[in-house]
Amino acid sequence: MGFFRKRTAAIPIEDVERPVYSELSDEHKAFLANHIKLADQAEVNLEDPRSVGDFYELVYATWQTSPEGTHAELQEPYCNAAGVAYGELLVRTTPLRWVIAEDSLGREMALHADQNNMLVYPLNAVEKRWALGEDGDFIPVLAGAVYKQFGGRG
Repeated sequence: MGFFRKRTAAIPIEDVERPVYSELSDEHKAFLANHIKLADQAEVNLEDPRSVGDFYELVYATWQTSPEGTHAELQEPYCNAAGVAYGELLVRTTPLRWVIAEDSLGREMALHADQNNMLVYPLNAVEKRWALGEDGDFIPVLAGAVYKQFGGRG
């Protein structure tokens, strides 16, 4: 699904454009629901960072041993499952909510909280670590950093 864009250039903070937020379309909601269902079927606790990290590792290992694992361009469905699980963890444990963030570079699913204007791109965060072959330990670390922005766990 072509929901996501790739950011490749670093932009100085003073030149960062503030995105405009909109609600998810029915297609985006179905995308999330399908990936959350995969996590539920794998008995992932979507309120526990370690469980989500373990799911990331399971999905990554499954991709690597699949016929698609020899083709980096075919990783998207696997990587998206882990990215949605990480995003849903944050939605369930913080004031963040799923939105579409749009700026001059494009539209992307993200998490946003009005109370502190925090913006998180969970699918992008997972994709970057996936490309580096990192293990799932980054999920509790990133989740912990997000929790601190809200004064603890959500």
